[in-house]
Amino acid sequence: MDYTLATSLNIAYKKMHNHFNSLAEEMGLDAAPLSALLKLRRQDGLTITELGDKLFLKASTITSLVDRMERDGLVRRERNKDDRRVVRIFLTEKARNLESKFPNFEQYIREKTKDKLTQEEYQLLIVLLNKMSSAL
Repeated sequence: MDYTLATSLNIAYKKMHNHFNSLAEEMGLDAAPLSALLKLRRQDGLTITELGDKLFLKASTITSLVDRMERDGLVRRERNKDDRRVVRIFLTEKARNLESKFPNFEQYIREKTKDKLTQEEYQLLIVLLNKMSSAL
């Protein structure tokens, strides 16, 4: 099947999204909190704005996501001592205990595609998608 670029990207995204949702579901989470936890695992103490930027979410959406995650005991908010207007988000012990279950999604996708993409094609795909993203 020959698809246009947009269709091909959309199909690949939907399939990856479905896999990610399945992994999140196995952990008892939705995709959005899992995405946020993975970002905070790499860089704990992000502001709400920084976390929203990394997840490509609007301020109102990220605020309600953090509210739910705080309610569920996964994150805690902490005001910056030097500038009380700045609120940072940190993983809780409960979230840290989930860390061993956090998927390495890139490794998971690589394993799923290893029969279709060589290592070189996989790396080239990343380079090309990054170029495309920076151009848009």
